[in-house]
Amino acid sequence: MADPQNTPDATLYRLSLYHCYLGELLRVGAPERITSRQIAEELNIKEETVRRDISFVGDIGRPGAGYDPVLLYAEITKFLGLSEEYPVIKVGTAEMLQALQVVFPSEQYGVKPVAYFSELPEDAGAVIGDLTVRHLTDIPRLDPELNARVALVACSPGWVQITLDLLSNAGVTGALLLTPIIRLRKPEGMSVTQLRMPCDLKSLACRCRVSAGAVGTR
Repeated sequence: MADPQNTPDATLYRLSLYHCYLGELLRVGAPERITSRQIAEELNIKEETVRRDISFVGDIGRPGAGYDPVLLYAEITKFLGLSEEYPVIKVGTAEMLQALQVVFPSEQYGVKPVAYFSELPEDAGAVIGDLTVRHLTDIPRLDPELNARVALVACSPGWVQITLDLLSNAGVTGALLLTPIIRLRKPEGMSVTQLRMPCDLKSLACRCRVSAGAVGTR
């Protein structure tokens, strides 16, 4: 098995994609075997890329026989350093946190929220699931025994930098940022992944306009 620290970022991303896909298969009833070709076709990835990515995880499948989905899922879980209840922190208003739980039910994706924080003082004390929302100024008092190293941040733009700095100081080393902010000072030692929906929408609108223009000129 290769060391994840020496694995290309693109491979790590695709392995997480395979992990999510296999998790969905297992929830609905996976076949006894699955091939790299099937995975490639479902995810629109080259078959040789799938095989090469999985080779980083270990010698799991047999040529021509495919993979045991349960075993492959378990081995990728181990390689990515995950568990069935990987602890995450979520930051946003109580309304946003509740909405995220609807569109992204954590328990279905192998992660477990262990702390909720909101930028709104009036949200403090609200209960979502079995967790009580705290104001984000309480982040420095995050219990280190939770072993939470990753946060999902969906607060308003004005609170993003403060939130990331507080999380970094509390020992969080990774953040998935949903807030559409463009300029950002990344805390030292923290990995930040941003989803920039306005930019994505603009580029999508441009592609659709170009596509429509191409059709119109035929």
